[in-house]
Amino acid sequence: MLLVKRSIFTKILLSVLIATIIPFVLSNYISYQITGKAVNDQLVELNQNSMAITASGLHAYFHELSMLGLAYYSDPALNRILSSETLQTPAESVYITQHLEGIFARYLEVGSVSYKSALTNKQFNVGTAYASRVRIPDFDDDRKLSRPHEELTHAFQVTHVGGERRLRVNRYFLDITTRKTIGLTTFDVQDTQVRERVGALTTSQDSAIYVFLQDDLQLLYASEDANDGETDWVDALRERMQGRGGITKGSLRHPEGTYIYYRDVSSALPLTLVKFVPQSVIDEARTTALGRSMAIQIGAVLLAAVMAAFISYVILQRVERLLQHIKRLQMGDFRLKAPKRNPVPDELDILEERFHEMALELDRLWNKQFRHQLELSHARLKMLQAQINPHFFYNTLQSIGTLAIKSNAREVSDRLAEFGALFRYSMDIDTEEVYLKEELDHVGHYASLQMGRFKNKLTYAVSCPEEAYPIRMPKMILQPLVENSIVHGLEKGTGYGEIRVDIELREDALYIRVIDNGKGFTSEQIQAIRQRYASRNAAPSEQRVGIGLANVLARLLLYYGDAFAWDVQSEPYRLTTVTLQLPRNGEARDETVDRR
Repeated sequence: MLLVKRSIFTKILLSVLIATIIPFVLSNYISYQITGKAVNDQLVELNQNSMAITASGLHAYFHELSMLGLAYYSDPALNRILSSETLQTPAESVYITQHLEGIFARYLEVGSVSYKSALTNKQFNVGTAYASRVRIPDFDDDRKLSRPHEELTHAFQVTHVGGERRLRVNRYFLDITTRKTIGLTTFDVQDTQVRERVGALTTSQDSAIYVFLQDDLQLLYASEDANDGETDWVDALRERMQGRGGITKGSLRHPEGTYIYYRDVSSALPLTLVKFVPQSVIDEARTTALGRSMAIQIGAVLLAAVMAAFISYVILQRVERLLQHIKRLQMGDFRLKAPKRNPVPDELDILEERFHEMALELDRLWNKQFRHQLELSHARLKMLQAQINPHFFYNTLQSIGTLAIKSNAREVSDRLAEFGALFRYSMDIDTEEVYLKEELDHVGHYASLQMGRFKNKLTYAVSCPEEAYPIRMPKMILQPLVENSIVHGLEKGTGYGEIRVDIELREDALYIRVIDNGKGFTSEQIQAIRQRYASRNAAPSEQRVGIGLANVLARLLLYYGDAFAWDVQSEPYRLTTVTLQLPRNGEARDETVDRR
């Protein structure tokens, strides 16, 4: 029953789980991929909007730095001194230096400031806290630098001072009337203000921010977790930015994450912001969405499992009731309780009703067949009694025995006495249950007659404790087994037979073993006996009562029920053992058995 229950429950549960889990898994996989792309697109869009605001602020800051070089126009005296073609006096030089310090004093991120006059080629330097002074080349007669200097070619340039990246700002001081160059101001700027302005773009510890200047993407700033920007993605970004103006935005996919870029070429200063969003951030976002979806799906699967378990429990209860009815039928009990009628019967209700009808019909047929067998056995017994009068036969044997004694034929008298006892025991049809001692005596008479027949070719021995003698058991159980041993061991065997009956008394049961060295049983024969024994409701055998091992086992089964056990072990022509295990108390399974 447990295997059936497990089997049906497992099938129902697995079917429901498969029908729910597989679609959920497929939908989760598709949703996970789609969500990842949607999250990535959303992150790109949100970050590009933030980058646009940050780029506008950086442009304003860079413009503010650039306008510092125009502060000279607000001071007429300074403008006059710087526009003079004569070499400045010491007082004028001090005046220039003081005004330069005053202009750049409030910009703490500005390092060394250098001004070179295009009229006198005199250079003024202010501040040495952050970097060494810039050596500006002399101007020629056309007021142009006499030799090219890469760091002075653009208004904004990235340079390296002491291993650090700095912003180099170059601003020419022009004559507002002739538009000729009066001088050049150049100064270095640390990235403190740039870091502060782009700090808002950093949303996680693993993200990185890059700030590039000019079309060739000179790296001005990189967050602490970033490298110097000289990677393959920078080369790919340069290819995308080549020749583009205005505002350009997009993203670069990378195995470790996504590089989001925003480029603004306004104010004649190409400025490119790049933010690296690690893949873990994208995965975390879509994993969160997937986790919420899976929580709902797990709840649905658990609900489906509970419903499947409830349905299977209801079904299995009714199946178990049917199996209990079947077991009672196997035990011969046909008095089954009628099933309860439901207003709207289902298939199992109909099955129970049909099964109950079948049990009633089997009860009727079995009673009919049983009565028929009883009548047939009674008729055969009456016919046998009509043919031979047991008392007449036994008295006749006694008379012949008396004549044998008078004729001094003692052996003949002994054999007649044994035969008479054997005949009286067998013909006593009123006694069905005997003591073990009586059964052993009967087998001893039978074995003595057989040993007289076969002389020295047959030996017989019995081993039994005396405390086992009072145990009661069915009549005519051992004699058929000993008879089989003689027939198959001596007559069809090697010509010499050894038969031994060993009886062992234990606390729980009485063990009887009949051992011989005859032909024995093949494995097929033992299997056939077991099959016949297992068919408990089979019709009675057509052989005479007490002949054959199968009939003996069938009688003991009817008498003791499940309390009886047996076993057969056989090695042909060497050793065959038939073991019977009987209850020690000697009580039958059903007290209604007739034991007259």
